[in-house]
Amino acid sequence: MTERYESRTALEPIVHILRAAGYWAYSLYGEDGRWLVACDTEAGRVDVRVGRDGYLVEVWDVSPGLFYNEEDERRRVVHERLARLTLARLAETIRRAPLEPGEELLADLWWDDNEHGVGARLSLEIPFSASGQLPSLVEILLEQLNALIARVEERLLD
Repeated sequence: MTERYESRTALEPIVHILRAAGYWAYSLYGEDGRWLVACDTEAGRVDVRVGRDGYLVEVWDVSPGLFYNEEDERRRVVHERLARLTLARLAETIRRAPLEPGEELLADLWWDDNEHGVGARLSLEIPFSASGQLPSLVEILLEQLNALIARVEERLLD
């Protein structure tokens, strides 16, 4: 059996678990050449892949148009440039946040040029045996993601 087939097979239960919890989950062959389960929600996007020792759960989103209310185009461009620089520094300070012993929540921040806003991703690997807890974990991670984006936007607007 190929690794690609095993990965897709390992993710099939995740589709069912997330759908049973009310998420619109679907399998997808990602741009990175790996299978994943994806969900698009109002609170953010969810991707689940097979990780090193379990399921890698990622929640991410972009909050568009942070400086769209700036009427002066030059000022908006300057604000966006400063936001990119600030996000690079902030990303380093929040990169790893400990949860439980042995767990690590990885965070990433970026400026999205297409949406003109803050992008954030939280990643956490859970054991295969914890797949039943995935819906509640996704809910918690999405709340943390949106709180992170709100805090970052506040900091950029100061």
